[in-house]
Amino acid sequence: MSTPLRVLLVEDSEQDARLILRELKRGSYEPSHERAHTPEGMSAALERQAYDVVLCDHSMPRFDSLSALRLVKERGLDLPFIIVSGSIGEMIVAEVMRAGAHDYVLKSDLRRLVPAIERSLRDFAERRERRRAEIALKESEERFALAVQGARDGLWDWNLATGDAYYSERFMDILGCQDGALRGSIESFLSLVHEEDRHRVASALRGHLERGEPYDVEFRRRTDAGELRWICSRGQARWDDAGKATRMAGSLSDITARKQAEAALRDKLDIIERQQEAIRKLSTPIIEVWDGVITMPVFGAVDEHRAEQMMDVVLQAIVRTRCRAAIIDLTSADVIDHRTGDHIMKLIRAVELVGVRGIVVGIRPEVAQTIVSLGVDLSRIVTLANLRDALVHCMNGMNGAARRRPQR
Repeated sequence: MSTPLRVLLVEDSEQDARLILRELKRGSYEPSHERAHTPEGMSAALERQAYDVVLCDHSMPRFDSLSALRLVKERGLDLPFIIVSGSIGEMIVAEVMRAGAHDYVLKSDLRRLVPAIERSLRDFAERRERRRAEIALKESEERFALAVQGARDGLWDWNLATGDAYYSERFMDILGCQDGALRGSIESFLSLVHEEDRHRVASALRGHLERGEPYDVEFRRRTDAGELRWICSRGQARWDDAGKATRMAGSLSDITARKQAEAALRDKLDIIERQQEAIRKLSTPIIEVWDGVITMPVFGAVDEHRAEQMMDVVLQAIVRTRCRAAIIDLTSADVIDHRTGDHIMKLIRAVELVGVRGIVVGIRPEVAQTIVSLGVDLSRIVTLANLRDALVHCMNGMNGAARRRPQR
């Protein structure tokens, strides 16, 4: 199968042009061509279309190969340029080759033409690919340089096999250290980590390099200026076929502001929790109104959470004071509904289960009507009008118990 080939044939002899085209066809090419033999004709041909190769006679009445090659170069074209000439001296060949020609073939030995074209096309393709790779590499390096300059993180790259290392300027800024403080070894990096965090960072590095565990660790660093910073280090290694880490690269982030914000938030939460605890204590105060008698005034509404809290507070107070009676004062309670009555019942039963008399006082008439209408059973609970009556009740009970106590 013939290979298409676009040829610009710079040749003044029509007969020689036919011989060249016939040789190309014998070499399995299917040439499409234009022929020119003057500077004006060649310029016009180069403007009209693109070519795969230029085949140029050296000497023509108004033109020569050096002038033709100059026209190609002036247009910034990179084309295989092969001289096909009847006779040409060695000095001229050397001059044209230095000027940029790729090869030359004598018309008396056209068998060399097709191999010369194939070699030139192959060299041209390799050169074009190499140039494309160089451009891509340069663009990649420029992108990387811009990314490094614009990144807030510091970048690092260790060649573990050679000990070479790369650290971006931002990397050094984050660590707050001088040039030369870091070398290619892991040990030089670990020496800059806060001594209390060094073992943890070393373990994370070892776990990644030896077992492939994720390397993502936070540590502290005391800078050369004495500032304490929080830093996050992340990285990824590459291993050879034997499983040995040969390279590791990653980033370094300054997370000091985040850590400070987290600490401030924890402080605020601690303050809020202490305030809430103080409010809980104020909302469920325990008063020891008599020897062996405590009372808990109830303010506002009583929901399930507060009822549990009241139970905890009362039982703790009973254990602490070793009292014999606990008075629940509902004088200032806002609402008593079915659930509230049930909570009060559970509270009194819990008090009595630990051997303490439970008394409820301060049930207002409207509250009593609500309790009756809701069908809450308070018959098993001692209920009195107010705290004074409850105290008298407790003292009478204690005096009666004393009178019933057998004499020794």
